[in-house]
Amino acid sequence: MNIEQEFSEKVQEHLQALTASMKPVLKELIGYDYPKEVVSLEFEIFADGFTQGFPVRAFFMDSNDSEYFVYINGEAQYPSPVEPELLKIEYVYPYELEEKYTNQDEDFDPWSIAINELIQWFSECWREMGGESFQLKANIAPHDNDQAYNLVDSKWEER
Repeated sequence: MNIEQEFSEKVQEHLQALTASMKPVLKELIGYDYPKEVVSLEFEIFADGFTQGFPVRAFFMDSNDSEYFVYINGEAQYPSPVEPELLKIEYVYPYELEEKYTNQDEDFDPWSIAINELIQWFSECWREMGGESFQLKANIAPHDNDQAYNLVDSKWEER
């Protein structure tokens, strides 16, 4: 087994351990009655987040592709039943795991492997919680990427 496969399997193990925590969060997001201004949920993945918390953040977007907020007593709040950070955890996997593989091969790219595994895992959790019947658009993608994975239609798209 090469180090990419080995690292990939380790990331999968760490993500699987988060499934029980992630599913209820996604179920709430999928079942929530959003303000009419919200047309899309955009989940952005921040690569440094794997070893520092949870790398995915939810954005609630309007038809102008701007982040939408609800104002309550003059204070901006997210139009969401859950926090945009989704999970409050120390890390998906410890920094030492990345370090082990980058020390073996200086060209090793842990983030693209981790991001691919995360998108696959996240979309599975999304589908299992009924996400294919979600009435708005929903995508997940690495931060500042020109392609996004459409969670409702289960396919990659330009954005």
